[in-house]
Amino acid sequence: MLKNANFLLELGTEEVPAGYLPPAIDAARRIFEDSLKGNRIDFKEVAVYATPRRMAVLISGLAESQREEEVELKGPSVKAAYDAAGKPTRALEGFMKGNGLSPGDLFNRESDKGAYVFAKKRLEAQNTDTLLPGIITQIVASVQFPKRMRWSDKSLTFPRPIRYFLILFNGRLIPYEIDGIASSNTTRGHYIQHNRMVAVDSIADYDATLKKNGVIADQAERKRMIIEGLAAEAKKAGGRLLEDPELVDTVTYLVEDPSICVCRFETQFLKLPDIVLIAEMREHQKYFSVTDEKGRLTDTFLVVSNNPPTANVRAGNERVITARFNDARFFYDEDRKVKLADRVESLRTVLFHKELGSIYDKVERMRAIADYISEHLKLDAKGREKISRAVSLCKTDLMTAVVFEFPSLQGKIGRIYAIEDGEDREIAEAIEDHYKPRFSGEPLPSAITSIVASLAEKIDNIFGSFSVGNIPKGSADPYALRRQANAIVELLLKNGINLSLRDLLGATAANYTNGAGLADGIIEFIAVRAKTIFSESGFSHDEIEACLSTGGSDFLELFRRAKSINEFRKNEKFSQMLLSFKRMNNIVSAFRKENGDRVLAFDESLFQCGEENELHRFFHSRAGEIQKHIVASDYIKLFNLLIEGKPIIDAFFDKVLVMEKDTRLRDNRLSMLEGILKNFTGLMDFSKIEDR
Repeated sequence: MLKNANFLLELGTEEVPAGYLPPAIDAARRIFEDSLKGNRIDFKEVAVYATPRRMAVLISGLAESQREEEVELKGPSVKAAYDAAGKPTRALEGFMKGNGLSPGDLFNRESDKGAYVFAKKRLEAQNTDTLLPGIITQIVASVQFPKRMRWSDKSLTFPRPIRYFLILFNGRLIPYEIDGIASSNTTRGHYIQHNRMVAVDSIADYDATLKKNGVIADQAERKRMIIEGLAAEAKKAGGRLLEDPELVDTVTYLVEDPSICVCRFETQFLKLPDIVLIAEMREHQKYFSVTDEKGRLTDTFLVVSNNPPTANVRAGNERVITARFNDARFFYDEDRKVKLADRVESLRTVLFHKELGSIYDKVERMRAIADYISEHLKLDAKGREKISRAVSLCKTDLMTAVVFEFPSLQGKIGRIYAIEDGEDREIAEAIEDHYKPRFSGEPLPSAITSIVASLAEKIDNIFGSFSVGNIPKGSADPYALRRQANAIVELLLKNGINLSLRDLLGATAANYTNGAGLADGIIEFIAVRAKTIFSESGFSHDEIEACLSTGGSDFLELFRRAKSINEFRKNEKFSQMLLSFKRMNNIVSAFRKENGDRVLAFDESLFQCGEENELHRFFHSRAGEIQKHIVASDYIKLFNLLIEGKPIIDAFFDKVLVMEKDTRLRDNRLSMLEGILKNFTGLMDFSKIEDR
């Protein structure tokens, strides 16, 4: 907890939902800091703490009064400030009245927009005591919560009723009242163990006073106690805690004085899939699971309690989980009466999107995408059949009772049911894996069946969303399309898959409204994510732009090109070669900018010197070799070949004037240069690469 604080505000409330508190802590800190700065009140640090029944703000170094400052105020223009007789207009009078100014405070000054009236005003310093009530009211009114409420006859809104305010500043009580709730120097202890109002004699005693009365106000301290307590009790029980950081964060804001209660359930329930039992404990009861040394679920579970564990507390939690597990067993047994394959037709009854049809329709679109990828990868008949089967079954667990009860288990329970149905293991794995990666850092699928199913899922989500106008704007991305675009690029790169997304989108466009016109926008959307991935791989901005600006959509190939530039530019000859190609590109680009439609004819008989012939001969004779390197993605060999041609290019520009007055000679030379550059059109844009 913050040391040396000289200000304390505690809002005592009824129990606020745990999920409301973490963002409220950040918001309260930000609002308090901004308010103090805006009011010219110096301070060192603001810290905010929260339990289910209180929010506390502690500030160190809070000044007793505002800083005195002299500020310059800008008023109306001189033209608008005075009438023809030189008397102040209403505009100037309003400026003076609103800022407490007299005519002697005013002066004129020229600005870039003409002459304006200005004034200097000294801002007097008020005592902090007089300003704090307004700041506190702002905190109460401004902190954002998912939902606010009114209660009784109060006009004040808050997630739960506010019962008291404790406000101390430099050892004295700050008078404050809102809606009949007045401040005092008292706080409330633990609502069961020490349910009474307790005096806080000084801010320095605040933490100790609360702890003496059963409250750990510092959420970081509570979290540490919970983590250490869970690990210790799991070890005592002969197992290991199944770590769940998100659940730890939740229970931290459910308790004020955490205790760990060790409980057990009947071993008969271990016949159910582990993930069902874990989900039941976690999502419904906020219980923690314990596994054995091999990672198998045990019959022990841990409860983070707000009261010391007793036999009654233990029995109550065990009774609750028994009822929950009986429900789970019923759901599981009902599900197993119907195989996943027999649920496919029922997907027709579930709407995916009003403009995109049912889940069944989505699966059919995914199948078309998967078929295209399978054919492109030249998979054998058995591999294609597995992929088709996996895509057909991947959404069927949405029709099960377990997923209806626990949506978080979609895909996971489908994998288990598929194995129990006797499906191929690779197909079963793909049912779970096609959702991956669901979050940053989750391992990517590695089996080809899972990879193709995952690509099909994400490409359909993006294509479908674009087709109905659900395109991410600004920071809004309700369907997580950016994450899925990122996943598409990562799947292709990590698994070494060459795939032209433009060709794929074109082949499946008929399945989407206005699909044919969406490809460019989708590729650009995915390319933005690719830029981030390329950058994180160590490529510089110009290396990435040189490759992605070509409009290519095979992101593995684009990655290889960027990597080759990144590696080869360490060769000092690379920069020299680059300058030669930029020179060619600049001349041709400048001509095309003015003469975009002009047809250029090429005729060797128009060569006027040996340098022209030598340049043509070099690239003409190496055309096959250049294409071979490009097809093989062997860009290092390609760059070495181009370096060989550098002296020839330089000799050409030293001896030959490309932009000759004779248009026949000019066009012939331009045609030759354009032909050379066409070997690399769509490969990379040399003009984007910066010389180093």
